[in-house]
Amino acid sequence: MSKLKKLKFSINNNEFTLPLDSYREQTWGGSLEKYIHMSAKNSATVIKQFVKQNFPQLKVWAVSDTYSGGSSTRVYVCNQDGSEVDYDIFKQIKYWKSVLQGGNFNGMEDIYEYREDELTTDNGMALKYFPTYIFIENKPKWGSVEYWSNEYKTLQDNLTNPDYTRMVELVKKAGSFLEYNKTYMTKGEYNKCVSSGIFS
Repeated sequence: MSKLKKLKFSINNNEFTLPLDSYREQTWGGSLEKYIHMSAKNSATVIKQFVKQNFPQLKVWAVSDTYSGGSSTRVYVCNQDGSEVDYDIFKQIKYWKSVLQGGNFNGMEDIYEYREDELTTDNGMALKYFPTYIFIENKPKWGSVEYWSNEYKTLQDNLTNPDYTRMVELVKKAGSFLEYNKTYMTKGEYNKCVSSGIFS
C-alpha cells in the first residue's frame, strides 16, 4: 500500500505537515479560493509539531474539541520530570496562541470578536477557520506519568510541612502514593506509573 501524502507548508520559517484533506478549494463570487483549513485539531497538530521540532527535550500533549458554537485547542508542555518549562521557552510556545486563535472574547461587551487579519503560509497560501480558543499550559496533562510524578515530588518536598500532615498520613495508610491516588487513575495510567519506577 502506498504511503499517504501529507500537506507540507511553513509558517514563520517553521515547517509543518497536515493531512492532505486540510487543503480546501471553494468558489466565492465566481472566483476560486484556495486555503488550508486550520481546525482545532490541525492547530493542535501544528503547535505540537513546533514543540517537538524546536524543543525535543520537552513533553507535549495537544488535544482538541469541537462543540456547538465553537472549538478549542489545548496544549500542555512540561519538562521530562513534570516540572514547569523555562519561561523564555514557554513564551515562544505560547506565541502560537496569538498566531492561530480565531479571535478573542471581549468581556466588556460580552461578545466574541473574530480576527480580521489574513494569515498565510510563508508561500502565500491562505490559512482559515481557526479554533475559537487556544489554551497553552505550562504543566503536564492530567493523568500522565509526568503529572503524577510532579505531584509525588511535591509531596516528598513537603513531608515535614504541617499543611501536608493529613496528606502524608493518608498516603501512609493507603500503603503508597500510587495506591492512595489509584482511584483517580485509569487502569492504563496506573500501570504506566508502576512501570516507570518513579514512585518506588
